[in-house]
Amino acid sequence: MRKFFYFFFPAVLFCACSSAPKNDEEHKKYSIWNENIITANKYLVKEDSERIANYIKRRGWQAAEGEGGLKYMVFSSEGKDSLCLKPEFTMRYRVELLDGTVCYDDEKQMVYPSGEMDAGLNRTFGKFCHNDSLVLILPPHYAKGLIGDLDRIPPHSVIVYYVRIK
Repeated sequence: MRKFFYFFFPAVLFCACSSAPKNDEEHKKYSIWNENIITANKYLVKEDSERIANYIKRRGWQAAEGEGGLKYMVFSSEGKDSLCLKPEFTMRYRVELLDGTVCYDDEKQMVYPSGEMDAGLNRTFGKFCHNDSLVLILPPHYAKGLIGDLDRIPPHSVIVYYVRIK
């Protein structure tokens, strides 16, 4: 019986770990599904980009392009060329939707970078200094994503941050 176990167990383990190649029909099904998801994501990103561009145009702003479609504009700055944001700072902010709905208006002690911040804030805050006032416009993939924040920000929302870094 022991010999059987020593032979049978490795054989079962070997078979369980090896993966059978997918057949062509199954591969095509998943390939089409992946292509559809990619197409849908490209459409959503393009739509968000157009909404952001129209928002900026309506206000007559000259916003700078950030990574991944986010936009920002500095209203007042210390004017320093080097990175000057300390890891701990106070941030006064107002978060709005593109239609002007105010979602949050608060002041917080923050740590940079932080998992508490939206991805778009983490990606751009290194460019700013204390006492800067700015606007950040974050597409959904850099803001609260497809599900929103499950409180005040709806799913798949472009959000606008009005920020004063203290």
